[in-house]
Amino acid sequence: MAYTSINDARFRRQISLADAYRILALFIERYNARGESSSVALLTDTGLAPDGTTCDPAQLDDFLACADEVIKPTPK
Repeated sequence: MAYTSINDARFRRQISLADAYRILALFIERYNARGESSSVALLTDTGLAPDGTTCDPAQLDDFLACADEVIKPTPK
């Protein structure tokens, strides 16, 4: 099974620092809502392996879900 990697094209989007902060805040809020409120656990789970995956493979997908929610597509 292939896990999401930080090298995935979805991580190449251009965003503002304001949106980056909003994404991070939402990600941490949801992480804590799952009962995983330890800062050490958060840093361990999101640590990057040499191949670009995280120690907890679900974290990159969770982060991308937060990004999709914060960064709404521009209406055409």
